[in-house]
Amino acid sequence: MTLRFRSAKPDEAQMLLLARDPHVISATQKAAKGLKRRPPLLVQEGRDVLAHLFSSGEPPSQIVCQASAAGPSWPALVATASDPFGQTKMVVIGDPSQSGGADSQIPPGLTWSTAEPVSLARALQQAALIRAQVPTDNPQDLAVGLHRGEITVRYQPVVRIADRRLVLLEGLARWQRPDDTPLSPDAFVPLAERNGLGRALSIAVARRAFTELAGTPGRIGASLALNLPLAVLVERDVLVWLRELLEATRFPPSALVLELTETSPVLDRPALRRALERLRGAGFPVLVDDMEINDNRGWLLSLPFSGIKLDRMLVSALPTRRRARAEVQRLVKLAHASRMTVTAEGVSNARLWQAVAAAGVDHAQGYAIARPLPALALPAWHSAWQAHLTRR
Repeated sequence: MTLRFRSAKPDEAQMLLLARDPHVISATQKAAKGLKRRPPLLVQEGRDVLAHLFSSGEPPSQIVCQASAAGPSWPALVATASDPFGQTKMVVIGDPSQSGGADSQIPPGLTWSTAEPVSLARALQQAALIRAQVPTDNPQDLAVGLHRGEITVRYQPVVRIADRRLVLLEGLARWQRPDDTPLSPDAFVPLAERNGLGRALSIAVARRAFTELAGTPGRIGASLALNLPLAVLVERDVLVWLRELLEATRFPPSALVLELTETSPVLDRPALRRALERLRGAGFPVLVDDMEINDNRGWLLSLPFSGIKLDRMLVSALPTRRRARAEVQRLVKLAHASRMTVTAEGVSNARLWQAVAAAGVDHAQGYAIARPLPALALPAWHSAWQAHLTRR
């Protein structure tokens, strides 16, 4: 398999510089000038860098970080900026006045450089090389990846519109290939479901999420939502393996929510109803994912679901299309009549937030709140989000 690379456009977003040493600051400015890039934006605290990373706007393309300047934000900063599924690349500069500590523990996914303009320019060019996705159509590749534990999870927060409080973290599958090629769900989830690997994938995601968040949901006050395809949701032993994983990881069962994905048509409605009743009786609410305009699954609202989620394309049409607004209002009315919550996906800006709020939607999810984040970044995001609420 041949890997393909492309260079990131250097001016797609601002470069950030987190440093206090004048020598580091000067070297970074010279390196940027030599690469014909805009001067970096100098920030003084690690939490200021995180604020840029968590912002709903375009994230910084690159960060130059003097590790000793990051302070307590170092773990969250590393987790976010070294994420192969993120858009930001970080170059770390070791502090010549220190030995050991954060500077000696630069994790994979980051680029290291000395504080010299030539070395730093070379590191910035190297970090700007983005590895393109190389999907596979071979289910055996995915089966091997599942066996090796290559499936990882990112978490996207969902907040209540009424008070902007965090209510849910949706666990989203990612595949990190051995060659470091990061694959998004569209590149492998359909492959899994077409080839009888949906159950193995669901178990892999659940195990990873339960392990990573065993203590986090209580700490930041959110439940975890996991996607299950129809074929897995209706299996009679779904409760068996869920309970086994919950017990093994000590993840609180009361903090688990399930989402029915939209990929497969429902051919056996009674079987789905029985499955939902079993899950609800066991204390696991189930949401319907990705309701669209003219969705032929409207009859699902007559089943014992706990909520529905509106597809991002439907949400994005709200400000400009009367038909979309009428459809959302209809779905909200039907859902609320059955005591279901309504979540809008793809809320990426203030205009969409206002549109879904006006339509009576309960919860919002999207870049206006947060991008999908690694588990280690969640507490820092939550602190920043709460600080934002306090300033409102």
